[in-house]
Amino acid sequence: MHEMSIAMSIIDIACKEALKDGAASISSIELEVGKLAGIMVDSLKFCYDSVCKGTLAENSKLVVNELPGFAKCLDCSTQFEVDSFMALCPQCESYAIEVYQGRELRLKAISVNE
Repeated sequence: MHEMSIAMSIIDIACKEALKDGAASISSIELEVGKLAGIMVDSLKFCYDSVCKGTLAENSKLVVNELPGFAKCLDCSTQFEVDSFMALCPQCESYAIEVYQGRELRLKAISVNE
């Protein structure tokens, strides 16, 4: 389950940044996770709750914004939403696509208590 290592990394980064700013605790952490990132959000949230214990992020809230996948057809330049990397262009039915959104895993914001 790679969600556990992801949760551990998120908490590690957030706690280091919060300590740099002299925060007493972390109230929330906001993430952006792409639908094509291969991350199970429910598993990540479960792991997050376990990893937070005994850290500045204990009792904090994890806010996850899921981003849809988008691709551009390399043949006709049509842009469209995708649910997988093997998608058919709705315009010209080509499989020659480039995914440009949906693989993200981004720590967007850390809210702290002073």
